[in-house]
Amino acid sequence: MGAEYGAAEEGSLMERPIPKPVGTPVEQLDSPAMVVDLTNLEHNIDVVHSFFLQREAKVRPHVEAHLCPAIARMQLEAGGTPGGVSVTTLGQAEVFAGHGFDDIFLANEIITASKIQKLCALAKTATMTVAVDSPANVEALSEASQARRVTLRVVVDIHTGLDRCGVDPGRPAVELARAVAKAEGLLFAGLMTCEGTLLTSSQEELVAESRRWIQPVLDTREMVEKEGLVVEIVSVGGTHNYEVVGAMSGVTEVPAGAYALLDQRYASHRPQLKPAARVMSTVTSRPESGTVIIDAGQKAVGTDTGLPAVDSIAGTSVARMSAEHGILGQSEAVDQLAVGDKVWLVPWDTANCLNVYDQVNAVRNGKLEAVWDVAARGRYR
Repeated sequence: MGAEYGAAEEGSLMERPIPKPVGTPVEQLDSPAMVVDLTNLEHNIDVVHSFFLQREAKVRPHVEAHLCPAIARMQLEAGGTPGGVSVTTLGQAEVFAGHGFDDIFLANEIITASKIQKLCALAKTATMTVAVDSPANVEALSEASQARRVTLRVVVDIHTGLDRCGVDPGRPAVELARAVAKAEGLLFAGLMTCEGTLLTSSQEELVAESRRWIQPVLDTREMVEKEGLVVEIVSVGGTHNYEVVGAMSGVTEVPAGAYALLDQRYASHRPQLKPAARVMSTVTSRPESGTVIIDAGQKAVGTDTGLPAVDSIAGTSVARMSAEHGILGQSEAVDQLAVGDKVWLVPWDTANCLNVYDQVNAVRNGKLEAVWDVAARGRYR
């Protein structure tokens, strides 16, 4: 990898694990360790970005999935993007702006006065796009952007399949778009929705469900354009349906994130991609036959939404986890493990898992090639 992906930054080494030298065999890393296989990462980026290279719609990397600027740079350099990234929190936006990313889509509502002031500060050095779903928020953003003498790009967040934020499609969204267009200091940029993750093994069902939730946004686009407004952005979809929505007329951006590292949640539904992020753990105890204890527990894997899968040991699974320990389910393969052996885990959700690590160990052919900071971890606000 080039120098831009770099090894760990210098300074404050007493407060973080000291990185091993480049070339260190991966199994010599201290466990539990977050390890990214560069070959699989590059494969995933190539597969998804190649799809968008010759299409009007582009993929905007949703970096909350990995929180790592080095991975985001790889994604942007692959092409097929609008030139920027997507985040979910203001804190994530601040981190990525601080790492030189100058086109940031904050796919969330920013409400409090202090956060709006910080958003306007970012807009002095980066192109900032933010979502709204209420007239009061439009007014607050307008007042702040005028006072700070910046322009905020604003998209109307439309409620569809995910029972979360957003204004209803159709006339309510059109009225909010008009309010944005009239507001000083704001530039109406378009529409977005987060329809939720659609996981199905049936391509027909995936197409039908994607169309079900996204067509109302496309219909709303037509209504907005009839009002004389320019709709530059229609942001919909994700890793689960990028090839479906990326081919829909009227879609301009797909904010996909999980594809780069691919977690267990997506693995069976996205066979064209390969799991790139794994947690390396060590067997620490064999108290009795059939019982194997590893040093990766809830705090090392992030089990909020599901248990990890055991990689490369057929028929074996994680039975349960406590804070600092994992217990493997009984199988013939488990009985072959000894204290000191390595067990590799594929996280159920890489976003939850990466958020507990300061650094990523980037590995190729079993040897350490770089150490990357997970710079935006813990940036919830």
